[in-house]
Amino acid sequence: MIVCEATDIEFSKLRISRAYIKLLCIPEGTEKIVSLARIGNYEVRMLECSQSDTDVTPLFSIELFDHDAQLPVAVCSCCGIDEGAAG
Repeated sequence: MIVCEATDIEFSKLRISRAYIKLLCIPEGTEKIVSLARIGNYEVRMLECSQSDTDVTPLFSIELFDHDAQLPVAVCSCCGIDEGAAG
């Protein structure tokens, strides 16, 4: 059981890392969104965070998006890969 949980976390970190690299490769001036998974009418996706003047600026946000309502259901700002994989 512990081995499976550790493997799942490492897989999540790898998936988040790959998505973040894709996000960074999207040209400026384009909406920066990378899809992580789609389940029915819902999509889990990574978005670029807007830069702010604070000391702690999140690297990215992960949101659950409802395509029927065309609205985000939940959003989590992440300051690192570990935080994104844990969310």
